Amino acid sequence: MRDRSYAAPEALQLVPFFNKLRPEEANTLAQRLILRRFNNGQIIFHHGDPGGLLYIITKGKVKITHSTPDGQEAMLAIMGKGDYFGELALLDDSPRSATAEAIGYTETLTLHREDFMRFIQDNPDFALHVLHTLAKHIRRLNSQLSDIFFLDLPARLARQLLQLSEQHGAPTDEGMQIQISLTQTDLAEMTGATRVSINKALGRFRRAGWVKVSGRKFTILNDEELQNLIQISGGAIY
Repeated sequence: MRDRSYAAPEALQLVPFFNKLRPEEANTLAQRLILRRFNNGQIIFHHGDPGGLLYIITKGKVKITHSTPDGQEAMLAIMGKGDYFGELALLDDSPRSATAEAIGYTETLTLHREDFMRFIQDNPDFALHVLHTLAKHIRRLNSQLSDIFFLDLPARLARQLLQLSEQHGAPTDEGMQIQISLTQTDLAEMTGATRVSINKALGRFRRAGWVKVSGRKFTILNDEELQNLIQISGGAIY
């Protein structure tokens, strides 16, 4: 379903490309946003589909996955309200490099590449901010690659759990519970590991009292010790 949505510019400014816009600029561009609704399990786009749209999640959650040529699926991320994806398609209009699927009923605001490019042409100074944002994006990718090569698995798992708790956590009497269902296979795909190795690392975390696992729910009991584990392994504090 698609509806024209004159959304508050605050939603647009969640995206780094647009967080330095003046109020009048944000208001103008926000009028180009389109509200799109997706049901649970509905595919938003497939790997290889045409690009051209930025998505900002205003309700629900989205799973980003990538399928290998032999049919195996790797989960890249789970995103929730306030997150965004597809921003690079605004620049090069290349085919999608991953698949996006709604988890539960989900609403997004979308911006079309044509509206984005028209805005750049009308606001040349904005292009400099876009270049600065892209540079930060590249540095973040380099950091993620460093994690794969230099952090051991327990540290990678610790960082992933801390990231998920920041994005999707809710405080409880015990700690910060991640409010999405996760399997050990999900965590293995996110960290570039096997399910068996994730099981072993989680066992260590549970015995140390750092993480509680109840079915598919994970609660961070001691984030400081997880941070220390990342530092010891050679990573920066999350």
